[in-house]
Amino acid sequence: MLARRHLRIRVLQVLYTYYQSEGYNVTKAEKELIEGTSRLYELYLTLLQLLIELAEQEQLYRIDVASKFIVNKREFIRSFEKTTFISWLKNDEQFIDNCKKHKISWQADMESVGKCFYKLRQHPSYRDFTMTNTEVVEMDWLLKLYKEEVQQSESINGVIEEKNIWWAESLELAHVMVIKTIRQFYTTDQPAILPLFKDEADDRDFMIRLLKETIKNDKEWTSIIAERTKNWEVDRIALSDMIMLKMAVTEVLKFDQIPLKVTLNEYIDISKDYSTPQSKVFINGVLDKIVEELRKEDKVKKTGRGLIES
Repeated sequence: MLARRHLRIRVLQVLYTYYQSEGYNVTKAEKELIEGTSRLYELYLTLLQLLIELAEQEQLYRIDVASKFIVNKREFIRSFEKTTFISWLKNDEQFIDNCKKHKISWQADMESVGKCFYKLRQHPSYRDFTMTNTEVVEMDWLLKLYKEEVQQSESINGVIEEKNIWWAESLELAHVMVIKTIRQFYTTDQPAILPLFKDEADDRDFMIRLLKETIKNDKEWTSIIAERTKNWEVDRIALSDMIMLKMAVTEVLKFDQIPLKVTLNEYIDISKDYSTPQSKVFINGVLDKIVEELRKEDKVKKTGRGLIES
């Protein structure tokens, strides 16, 4: 499921489009936020289905090489197809039903799946697992292959972009969900396909409020930021940095149930992946200054147990 960090990233992505595009109003932004988040779930299912397709490619490959007498007796001791995760996923009714509901299929893109499997079976970890008795922790092995081969596959990434032009911006989040699904399968007693939201009503409300309040208070937030960045020209601050600062100010002043430390840490962390290499230090410094001065002006109102800081 999407953590609050991922919900913030979705809002950041939509706001980036909003500030860059003429005629992209609040209504369009809200619609894209909701529809885009739903598309993310379809992408998550598509990537899980890809793992099943890769397992089937492995089975076809083994039949082919066996018929040509290429394989010696030491080969194929274990298989990707028969890992406990793949075996579970292929038979999980919730996953099967969701794939049918969202019409998830790779049948039109089997050439790209084949290219991905070809690279996967060249990976040293794949060969060690399938062709030797080397002791391997199945979860670690599967995660390594996923991160280094599936996630980095140019052929698969190309198909993803062709399938849906909006998927590219959500690909990283979808990979995070797949990795979390694999990890939870091996570390919990009740593995399951992740829901999109932890609490759909609450999470949707959080995203929409964050989006709308940031846009609504744009001029005021710009002024607050400009006063604390006098050594910088506001129009020279990277757009992504400016948006993250405005989103952070929105949470500080409009979300009284979110602790200050959570807000500050989240946006500093997000800046590592969604802006320039210097952004972490810049955003950290600016936000510290903004929060310090807003608190002196008694403008920061946090309510609830554990949210009021000295």
